[in-house]
Amino acid sequence: MKSILGNTRKPDVIFHASGRINITSGVASRLRLSAGDVIDILTDGEEYYLYVKHTAPVVKGKHEGAVYYSNKHGKHCRASSVRLCREILKICNADGIARLSVGETITDEEGRELIPIITKHLL
Repeated sequence: MKSILGNTRKPDVIFHASGRINITSGVASRLRLSAGDVIDILTDGEEYYLYVKHTAPVVKGKHEGAVYYSNKHGKHCRASSVRLCREILKICNADGIARLSVGETITDEEGRELIPIITKHLL
């Protein structure tokens, strides 16, 4: 017999080749994202961390990686960055889409909340 569902784990972050980044409400709340924040990814060469680079009241103008809510009643967010998506897709050896999980939130020496992206296993 074969399972119909297979892997039932839902992704926390989805990177599309078009540059669209979908962020679940759980990740958005852990990073305390709000509309207008700018996200980025830090790396030490082996691990990749999603974090808030600029917060909404401080940042002015248009920015790559700016966060917006995908609908007015939900807490899940979207951002747009072709550069971030291309890099993640390349790292994951994915063609058009990378559905990824994240780890537990950590705080770095500068006081930033970082969420590790698990790039080894596509969902």
